[in-house]
Amino acid sequence: MVLYRYRITPQSAFGTPMRSDTLYGHLLWAAAMLKGEGRVQEMIEAFAGNAPPFVLSSALPAGRLPWPTLPGIARACFKKQFAGDGNLFKQLQCFKAFRKQGSWSLDTWVKLGGQLSQAALFSDWLQEVQEKEKRPREEPLAIQTVAHQPHVVIDRQSGSVLTGGGLFFSRATWYRPGTDLDLYVRTDDQAEFEELFAHLAAVGFGADRSTGKGQFRYQRDKGFDPAPFDAPGSHRLCLSVCAASDLTGFDGYWTPMVKHGRAWSGFGERNPFKKPFFAFAEGSLFRKMPESGYLLRQIHSDSRLVQIGWPLTIPVTLEGHHAH
Repeated sequence: MVLYRYRITPQSAFGTPMRSDTLYGHLLWAAAMLKGEGRVQEMIEAFAGNAPPFVLSSALPAGRLPWPTLPGIARACFKKQFAGDGNLFKQLQCFKAFRKQGSWSLDTWVKLGGQLSQAALFSDWLQEVQEKEKRPREEPLAIQTVAHQPHVVIDRQSGSVLTGGGLFFSRATWYRPGTDLDLYVRTDDQAEFEELFAHLAAVGFGADRSTGKGQFRYQRDKGFDPAPFDAPGSHRLCLSVCAASDLTGFDGYWTPMVKHGRAWSGFGERNPFKKPFFAFAEGSLFRKMPESGYLLRQIHSDSRLVQIGWPLTIPVTLEGHHAH
């Protein structure tokens, strides 16, 4: 499948993070609206096999990649490489700040030729810090702000406000003006994907889109070169939420998570909650992974509901014995 990159510009706050598994559900919903239930079933069966119609990343900060789940640096190696002049405490403080990053530069991945280790990334980060210290001091601006918003509790039996009242809180994300996100897509049918994605952009993404959240513009990055993304490597860096029916085929380093999904209200189902399921978060590194099995069934009382966890990955090579 051909790899494309789409540049997304948020136009409002987002009530739901634009992660790959949620995007899959929205695009299937778009297919139901535009093409009917028959086409949706065809797509679901394709996702259940080993020839999905498209594979998605999560929406990532433009020019950035999810932070990789790398093995740590041995204490003796750290002292020798980074604290040879006796400044161990200072370097450990720097390493703590380094580890708090949620993403890293795509340019760094290209510069390192996909060769990864904690030591290599830390060395590159220290060089960047030293270069920034030589420039006039500027306060870094966060690309997004996350806040909690109160909502009135609704009685799902009556559809009205719960007797006696009540509040619950949900998280929402506001992006700084001018912030862009990158979405990577592999597909052999670019026209159909863009038709579905255009519908999603028109109606909005995620929770509270009826009140204006989840609005965005997008365009395909025509200058994007996919060649580096198809190079060989010892591991695959996952850019998606990855979920599979059989986890025994995975090997590598990963960040586990438990996802509590929700069903689309258009099914008329009073129970909006899916069963919790185990997944690997963005940034996980896989040495081995199954060729298929990334569609979960029986996750809700309505058997029509499924969860798609197909991962989009890019090549990396871990240094030293970690590559084997």
